[in-house]
Amino acid sequence: MNYFSIKQISYKAILAVSMILFFVCYYLDKVIDPSKTEFVFVVGYMFAIMLAAFWSIINYIDYLRINPLYKTYDSIDQFVRALDTTDDEKMEIKTMMVDYVTDQKELGKDEDKAISEIISQFKNEELHKSNNKDVFFVHVHRYLLGLGVLLLIFGLLIYIVAKMFNGNVFLMVLQITLLCYAAGFFLSFVMYNILNKVLIKK
Repeated sequence: MNYFSIKQISYKAILAVSMILFFVCYYLDKVIDPSKTEFVFVVGYMFAIMLAAFWSIINYIDYLRINPLYKTYDSIDQFVRALDTTDDEKMEIKTMMVDYVTDQKELGKDEDKAISEIISQFKNEELHKSNNKDVFFVHVHRYLLGLGVLLLIFGLLIYIVAKMFNGNVFLMVLQITLLCYAAGFFLSFVMYNILNKVLIKK
């Protein structure tokens, strides 16, 4: 798994808007008399944090998958498509199921009932054989650690550069923003893994 792949982040636009809003509010808070605009900046900070929290929730949900053996299906095609297996195995399973339904129809059984029956039989057999009976398939989200480390490194580098420029406000604000969102990535990783453990126990 690539620790430093930004492609693994879902809903990047929401996270980007959150970071930009936080940076802009923090920067203006530093260069404008805060007594005149304090309420505006507080609202801006809160909205940026709420956006980041919202992103964290939907990013987690986007990776969450229900074990196909626990879902209901209306057709053999729908069930086979949901299986986490190779195309050849899917074709073999489909052929076996279609043959079963054909045989049952010849014996006078209703087609929908036969489809429901063979899907149920297959799911029960797979659950019995499988070591993984979890309802949800969860993701490890290691990319959050990698991206958090990158933001942390960039933040520290910008801190050094800002010191060289006698505490340039723009650079100092950028540094704080990167460090805050690095901490956010690390916190999200911890929360995601807690949720993974809770879901697996369910």
